[in-house]
Amino acid sequence: MARRKNRGSTAVEFALIATPFVFMIFALIETMLVFFTQTTLEAAVAEESRKIRTGQAQSTAAPISQTQFKANVCNRLYGLADCTNRLFVLVEAFSAVPTGPLAQPWTDGSLVPGSAADEPYQASTSGQMVIVRSFYVWPLLTPGLSNALSNYSGGAYGSYNRMLVATSAFRNEPYE
Repeated sequence: MARRKNRGSTAVEFALIATPFVFMIFALIETMLVFFTQTTLEAAVAEESRKIRTGQAQSTAAPISQTQFKANVCNRLYGLADCTNRLFVLVEAFSAVPTGPLAQPWTDGSLVPGSAADEPYQASTSGQMVIVRSFYVWPLLTPGLSNALSNYSGGAYGSYNRMLVATSAFRNEPYE
């Protein structure tokens, strides 16, 4: 008789435990993807920035255009990112060390891929200071975690996005 009363308790206990467990697994996977993509973006920007620092990007024989530079960064993301709509690469050259904060491209409330305001690409020369910044708008999907990790909402991207940022600042080497 006591055995019959406990017959459905295992299914009920599993249902109570499975829901938070599955949520935690999804949250863990999404968090891992965000940090993995962040690290990959940082490595891509550092590697491609080296071409500017050493003068390869400015060579007269085969200069690297803005489109090619962005494509090179995208290729180093190994298919993790929607480069056409969500990746922004900014290359800014300065004759002296910039003072004050750099402008954020999304301060107007939107980001437009390929626009000169949101993706400037300034040519640099030997000895100039260069700052290469890359932004990627990562869409968050896991409920609850989206509130905790979200740091960008706006424009065509909607709510609950994580802005991933990678920066490389350097002085160009003396090349000719």
